[in-house]
Amino acid sequence: MPARTRRTQQPTFRVKHRLTHIPGQLIVRFKEKAIPRVGPRMFHSAARMTTAVHEMPETVSGPLDYLRNRAGLETVTPLFSGAVDPKIKFAGIKGGAHKAALVMSVAASPSEELRGFNMVEVDPKAVTAKLVKDIEASDAVDFVEPMPARWIVAAAGDPMQGSQWGLHAIGWFDQALPSAHNITVAVLDTGIDATHPDLKELTIDYDHGGFRAEDVLGHGTHVAGIIAAILNNAVGISGVANCKLKVWKIFPDKPTDGDFYVDGERYLQSLRAVEDSGARVLNLSIGGASSSQTEQLLFRRLVSRGINVVAAMGNEFNDGNPVEYPGAYSGVIAVGAVDSLLDRADFSNTGKHIHVVAPGVSILSTLPMKKSAHRDEVEYAAWDGTSMATPHVAGGVARLLGKSPQLTAAKVRSLLRARAKRLLGMKGKSRTSEYGYGLLYLPNLLK
Repeated sequence: MPARTRRTQQPTFRVKHRLTHIPGQLIVRFKEKAIPRVGPRMFHSAARMTTAVHEMPETVSGPLDYLRNRAGLETVTPLFSGAVDPKIKFAGIKGGAHKAALVMSVAASPSEELRGFNMVEVDPKAVTAKLVKDIEASDAVDFVEPMPARWIVAAAGDPMQGSQWGLHAIGWFDQALPSAHNITVAVLDTGIDATHPDLKELTIDYDHGGFRAEDVLGHGTHVAGIIAAILNNAVGISGVANCKLKVWKIFPDKPTDGDFYVDGERYLQSLRAVEDSGARVLNLSIGGASSSQTEQLLFRRLVSRGINVVAAMGNEFNDGNPVEYPGAYSGVIAVGAVDSLLDRADFSNTGKHIHVVAPGVSILSTLPMKKSAHRDEVEYAAWDGTSMATPHVAGGVARLLGKSPQLTAAKVRSLLRARAKRLLGMKGKSRTSEYGYGLLYLPNLLK
């Protein structure tokens, strides 16, 4: 099937001024010892839960009352509460819905280090540095941080008329590649159109949570195609790896302040879910300008469990070249973009945390089969971005793990560093802030 080349309403994925944090959302971690301990049976009894709520010490009630009186507290949601009987209605616990959520955040947490995390929604206008400082002053609170904004790191690019130059650049055609059919790559993105002819025969586990299944932007479908579009099916393109996909939709279907940002609660809970999914690789073609203790903890857990986290450097080089997260977290494989001449793409961020680079300009891949209000392009299109470079590396890591599944995440990072292809732009250096250790090159990585 030939790629469609007309361009009438491709998403721009860029606004002039982006949010640093999501307005009105705070992550508050309460200290475990401050919350009354309850057994799992209590979740099945509103009466028992009411008792636990009424026994909540003043040190815990104080911050909630403060937020209610000073910031218009709306909801308190335990972020990592695990599976709880859906019949429980916290709102039915008179005057105690918020406190019940805190009890859950400790009692139903899957592990000790994830206990006490709650997302609090308040009036955005009320969130000030003083408010955060006052809440953190409570003996019951470990820390407070605003919900970090994370956005898509793709940009508009001209459609390709020829072959997939990116696969040539990474040496995909140069030798027989080990199968990755037993490797699962997790993708947290805008969703996926699993009915696409180049994707529908894949093993795809799709969790779109409370959002519509449709990928209205197409970004997640594009990323998925770069990683795993079906090989040798006489249709469209080829993905880097013949792997399985586990996809979480973390973006809502409508923009905020003119741009699309991850749903913070959904994103953090999906990161937690990746731990138990069986995935060995996680692709994150997203970025944002602020760090987060909560997010950093989740990545540390993922990497310690042998999951290779691959994230984009970002596309804001010409807008101040900020350090972007999650790519800048320790243990994450941060990926920059190069063009077909193997020069740094002019939009690709640089920095000391960059690991490797991969093709990220005019990258042809899959799009949903139907138009949406935010995208006219369908079936196939070529886009630019570190969003497109990142899945090349995620697919390459899947191939490496297909050959050597025993490799730890630290060893994978080490091999990517040692076996990257040095580029002319590096001027003889083994590492630079523009190219990291060089270009992902499969013949070297898989030798």
